[in-house]
Amino acid sequence: MKVALAQFIYESNTFNERKAGLEYFTQNGTWLTEPGAIRAWAATNDSQLSGSLRGLTAAGCETVPVFVAQCGTPGGRLSTDCYAAVREALRTGLRAALPADALLLHLHGAVCAVGEDDVEGALLAMIRDELGYTGRIVVSLDLHSNVTPRMLQHADAVTAYRTFPHMDFFATGERATQLVLQPQTTVRTLATIAALIPPTATDHRQGHFAEILAKAREWETRPGIIDVSVFPVQPWMDIAGLATSVVVTATTAEAGAKAARELAETWYAQRNSWQTGLLTWPEIVQHLVQSAELPWLLVDTADATTGGSDGTSAEAIKHLWPLRNEFFGEVLLWVVDPAAVAAAQNGATRFQLGADKFPIEAKVSSTGECRFQPRGKAYTGQTFSSGAAAVLNAGKLRIVVTEQGCLCADPAFYECLGLNPIAALAVQVKSHMGWQAGYEVGPKRGLRFDGPGCTTLNFARLPFTGPRRELFPLKDSPPNPVKLWQSI
Repeated sequence: MKVALAQFIYESNTFNERKAGLEYFTQNGTWLTEPGAIRAWAATNDSQLSGSLRGLTAAGCETVPVFVAQCGTPGGRLSTDCYAAVREALRTGLRAALPADALLLHLHGAVCAVGEDDVEGALLAMIRDELGYTGRIVVSLDLHSNVTPRMLQHADAVTAYRTFPHMDFFATGERATQLVLQPQTTVRTLATIAALIPPTATDHRQGHFAEILAKAREWETRPGIIDVSVFPVQPWMDIAGLATSVVVTATTAEAGAKAARELAETWYAQRNSWQTGLLTWPEIVQHLVQSAELPWLLVDTADATTGGSDGTSAEAIKHLWPLRNEFFGEVLLWVVDPAAVAAAQNGATRFQLGADKFPIEAKVSSTGECRFQPRGKAYTGQTFSSGAAAVLNAGKLRIVVTEQGCLCADPAFYECLGLNPIAALAVQVKSHMGWQAGYEVGPKRGLRFDGPGCTTLNFARLPFTGPRRELFPLKDSPPNPVKLWQSI
């Protein structure tokens, strides 16, 4: 069996007005089009493509990896030129690899471009329509995909991550491989749920989301059910069809519809118990002055660069600045501020940080590049960069300023700048859940706060338009909350 493979990972936040250019991949992420280079890259990391290449090779398949594009940080829509480049690179690579018995595509599922709200669906349509490919297509998706009928119309089987924080990239690639190796005629069923779920309420290890995942695994033991994937959607997209969803790949329409509807209705019934876990600043400070296992994680939920925000909020700095000489241990903070980086490089001691230009006086302890490989349980072997950086010292505060955001929340971020996050009193992360995988800690170590930014968990604050205003929790009881679509 000959299988062509590709991986394209980016996540859009349409409330971030900055468009993502090709440099999000070529300079700050990964962009590979040569099979040998792709194999070399895959051999060093825990990506979906790595899992698939290993599984297919072990099964004796001929593999042709054709394209990898992975962002260094999420952001707004892809620019017109960037989307065109991604589309052409994938089309050119696949055309050169054909004929093939199957295509295995590792996609995200929440990519928007200028003029295109469903990039993954459009790419799959391109493969069928422009390349004329009629063989088997298997797709893996991120847990936060906004799954569309167009995606499922063109894919023969779909699977997705089963962990949040994400820790099963490699395992997802292996699972997708099994869908390639065990071809069956399938019906894909999509059950959309008229609700947006706070990502902090979707921990795969505990709570209601863990219950939903367990029910999904139970459904997969029943006759006719091949894969059940659940998608607490990337909620910061103001696009048509935005919804939480359940996708069932099954051998019959009846089996798929029953599984999808029952699981979706069970999930929707939990909606009033979904919690953000947000704390007030007095509550956060109270935690910091008490002795505890360290470090605390200061979780900036509204300015999460892992969710597409730009990282420019100085909210934590503003609230902790008056206490900078009172903490018993170091507090590591972070803000994206290219102007502050440049000022630090020129020896400044006064800075105006973040989008609100919060004024501080601090000593520059170091400058350099924030470039690192994660050492936690996610993104192993991959390299990330937040560009040029500086560390500003004021009392017990150690404020990192960088040129750009980053996809990963891992202690290596601070360590590459000479800081010791594990020994600190508290460490700021601009990530909703990924810090749990990076720092290998549980949710109780996180002190979550709201503030400026386009990844807020207070969805009513965001300028959603049209039908998105009808989604829970913006509307308590949406009409027709669960809808079904099938590929037949």
